[in-house]
This record gives sequence, C-alpha cells and structure tokens, in this order.
Amino acid sequence: MGSWWRGVVVAGVFGAVGVFGVGGCSAPGDDGAATGHGSGTGTPTASASPSPARALTTGQLKGLLLRDGEVPGLYGMTVQAPAPRYEPRVSAEGAGCQDVLDMLVTQHASTSVIQDFWWDKERWGGRTWLAAYEGDEAATWFRRFEEGLRTCRTLVARMPEGRLDSRVTVGKAPALGDEAVSFELSMDGRGGAVATDHHVLVRVGSLTVHVSDRDAQRPPRLPIDVVVGKQLDRIARGARR
Repeated sequence: MGSWWRGVVVAGVFGAVGVFGVGGCSAPGDDGAATGHGSGTGTPTASASPSPARALTTGQLKGLLLRDGEVPGLYGMTVQAPAPRYEPRVSAEGAGCQDVLDMLVTQHASTSVIQDFWWDKERWGGRTWLAAYEGDEAATWFRRFEEGLRTCRTLVARMPEGRLDSRVTVGKAPALGDEAVSFELSMDGRGGAVATDHHVLVRVGSLTVHVSDRDAQRPPRLPIDVVVGKQLDRIARGARR
C-alpha cells in the first residue's frame, strides 16, 4: 500500500521519495488511523478562521479540508485528524536543516491534520498537511523555514522509520497567501533513477498549507496548483463565515 513511509523508506521527505507521513496512512475503505472525509461533514463555522490570536482546533482544521469531488480523477481521500507528532523531536543535520524539517512535520504547530489523495486503492498520489499555530508563531516559523531553505542543501535525519536523505531544490516563490515557497525534494532511486516530489507551502494568517505530490513515473500526477487553489479558497470562505 502507498503511504508516506512505505515503498521507498525515507527516500525523501514526502511522497515516493521518502514520504514523510508521521505514521502510515490507509487507502479509502481500509481499516486504519486514517478516516474518510465526506462532503457532508465538518462544515467550517464562524469561529473556523485563521485568527492571529487563538489557534484553530483539530475539528476546525478538518472542516477546512477539501471535499469529495473537488480534485478530479481521484479514487478517494483519507484524513488523519489530528496528525501524529514526532516525539521526541527528530534532529536534522546541516545548516538551516532543523528549521526546514520542523516546518515539514509541523513540529511547532498547535495541531495539524493530513489529507491524503489516492488514485486507486493501492496508489497514493499526494497530500495536504494543514497546520494551526498560536498567535504570530506561524509567521515566525515560516520565516525560519525560508531562511533554512537558503542553506539546507541536503535534508538528512534519522527518523523512527529509517534514514532520510533528500536533496533540496528551491523554486520561484508563488504569489499565494501571505507568503509562500515552492521546492522539490529528490533522491536517487533504484537503478540510478531520480525520484522527485514537488512541494508548495503557504502561510495564511496563523495557518500553514503544505501540498505535495509523489514522484509519478506515469500519469496521473496530482495537480498541485489546483489543490492549493481550492484549499486556499476553502480557508478564505471559512474565514468569512
């Protein structure tokens, strides 16, 4: 089964490249920690907005996730709410890499939720990791994450699931939310093939939205721009309620 850590163990922080999923995820219809997220539950309430003073709850974050049918071509979606935490904190080697790793696993968030996307029951396609922070901590940790990306060329850490060793390539920052970054994590796979996962991480007030795909050797590939756009739209609509 596809999961953040099965397949290519710790190949590269999220996706087929090493898939960073704190714990495993289950495909729709399987028994496991992940549960389905249907279209009739978790509607955002008036309090479900990225307030700078008080972090959203796990339930409020879950209510902001995408609904069935919003991403075309999927077999289904599953949710981990809350997302498990890495305790104790995992150390990363290299200048700036600790701040990068901490952001990728939402180490400093008040709470977070994960939504996984599946092309079929066995083929995982990508995920959204939505996190809530207290006060202005989202902006603080996002700035440290950006600074870390300037110096962290290879993300190396010994995770509970195995060794993480991924090259980091930063792309042009997209004009999204309050601030955003685009980057890739890549590793050498079997037979010398390079596996690369694409990531977009956006801050909106006291929330962070991290969307990534898995290295796809054949179509389909998760439409990250579509997923990010729809997710930011849901957050905006939740804030207006």
